[in-house]
Formats: sequence, structure tokens, C-alpha cells
Amino acid sequence: MSNKYLIVILRFHGDVLLTKPMIDNIKLNDSNSDIDLLVYKGTGSILAHEKSVSEIIEIDSSSKDNIFSRILKEVNLWRKINSKDYDYAFFLTTQWRVVPISWAAGKAKKAAVDDKKRRKALWTKSFSAIFPEAQENHIVQRNLTALESLGLKIFKDDLILDSSYLDIKYKNLSQVYPFLIEEKSYCLIHPTSRRDKKLWVKEKFAQLINLLLEKGISVVVTSGPDSHEISYVDEILTKVDRYNSQVLNLAGKTSLLDLAALIKHSQFFIGLDSVASHIAASVDKDSITLFGPSNPVNWKPWSKKARIIVKEDLSCIEIKDVKNLIEEIVIK
Repeated sequence: MSNKYLIVILRFHGDVLLTKPMIDNIKLNDSNSDIDLLVYKGTGSILAHEKSVSEIIEIDSSSKDNIFSRILKEVNLWRKINSKDYDYAFFLTTQWRVVPISWAAGKAKKAAVDDKKRRKALWTKSFSAIFPEAQENHIVQRNLTALESLGLKIFKDDLILDSSYLDIKYKNLSQVYPFLIEEKSYCLIHPTSRRDKKLWVKEKFAQLINLLLEKGISVVVTSGPDSHEISYVDEILTKVDRYNSQVLNLAGKTSLLDLAALIKHSQFFIGLDSVASHIAASVDKDSITLFGPSNPVNWKPWSKKARIIVKEDLSCIEIKDVKNLIEEIVIK
């Protein structure tokens, strides 16, 4: 009989992707294990086709339903968790909402992340173990500490997605966009973020694209599905002097798995501190990530091929800073 594992990660797309090393190590500890993820709706799609994941359980991050409907949804969630009869459960976020979820997991061994604001009995006694927050470590390392807190061993710490499905996705995309047929001939740029503080200067992105075109490197530009991200890319491209057949604008036209396929088959990736940079790491791609307010110690792309530029004020990052790293990648 296989053991059942639950990973609860109620945050964003990138946070969900960064649980992949946990999933891989659970399988290395327990090859017959069933592993479920509990995530906010829409954030688990990047792992939807991973063979190691049994089920992705989605819940709303917020709801406009009345109080009775919200309570009913939570009760149904608790019932589902309880019916699963988990042996292990890992809670990687500290919302009070996860406490009754932990109770619903019954006799499972349960580990939760530490939080200064949660050091009261209601929190600490709801779990079997409390593991430390990242502090001066990467989030991937913090997540693996969760496994160790319940006696599991760590065999490896790399972040790698299954590439077979991504290759199929790329083949399908190439049929729609002939531009992609010559794979690895382009740089993929993802210039958008949900947070304005993470955005670089539009004019500099345009200059960067012109620089790549002058070097004979084609460019694919992507963004999330929100209209303001699509408009942001459109504004950048209006400032590109050589916007022609060497540039493919896919802003708002790709799923996360499409994006992963496009990055995997690119020559290299350039972007901001976002899920796209973590995807580049997960497909073992050379990348350049521009960091502003986030702590790169905790959140840099988890890959030896990742290069980062860090400035408190992103506007201080100059084209020459990026150009030097591009030359390092291309010459290599």
C-alpha cells in the first residue's frame, strides 16, 4: 500500500513550481507514493502534466460568494482532505486557513513553516513539526527542509520539469507559428510582472531587442494574459526600430506550459523576477533575470545557468549590464 502525501502551497505560480524538488525527493524516498498539491485556482497548471503528481486540488484565493457559500466550500474541502487519508502533509504558507486543513488531514504527519506571527499554541500544536523560514537560504532549500523535518531524506535539489510533454507543446506551437521552426535561433523575452515595482524601463527593453536583432538573434516576446501586460508589450514593440519578421509577439497568447516549451527551445531567456525566470531554470536554459525589490538569495532562479542583475531601483540597470551577460552566453 502506497503512502499518500499532500503539499499545500497557497501562493503564486512560481511558488508552486518551486515545489518540484520536493516532489522528486518524495518519489526518491517512496517510489510508490501518491502526491497531491493543494493550490490556488490556476496556479498549478505548470505541474499538471508531471507524472509524479497524482492530483492538483484547487481552491479560490478569495471569493465574492456570501459567507454561507464560502463556509460550505471550506467544509467540502475539509471533507475531501479527510477522505484522502494522507500519511504526510506539508504546509508551505502561513495563512490561518491552513490550520483546519491540517486538522482535516487527521493522523497524517504534518509539517508547517515557521512564522513570528504564528508562534501561538493554535498554530504550533496543529502540526507535528515546524520547520524554519528561508532566512538566508533559497526557497527550494526551505521546502526541502520541510521533508527533513518529518524524517525524509534529500537525494538531490535540482529543479527540472519533465521535458517530453514540452516537446509536444513546442511541435504544436511550431505548426501555428512557422517563425519557431528554426528552434534555438531566438531569445525569449518576458518583460512583464504582476507587480509594477518589478518592471524595467520600456525604452530599455526596446533598446535591448534592437541590440539582439543587430546581432542576428531573433526575439520572441511573451507576457501573462492580463490586458495591461499585453498593452505593456505592445508599447515596448512600438519603440523597436527594427520590429519586423525577426520578432514574434506572443503576449497573452501562451499558457504556462506553452511558455515553458518556448523557453526550452530558445537560445536563451531574458526576463524579470517572475515565474518565467523560474521556468527557465526548470528547463535548464541559460537566462538573465533583472532583480529589483525581491531578495535574490531567496528567489533567484534555481539553476547554475541563471545570471542575475540586482539593483534596488530597476531603472538603474543599463543596457550594457545586460549586453555583457548576453555576450557571455552567446560566446559560450
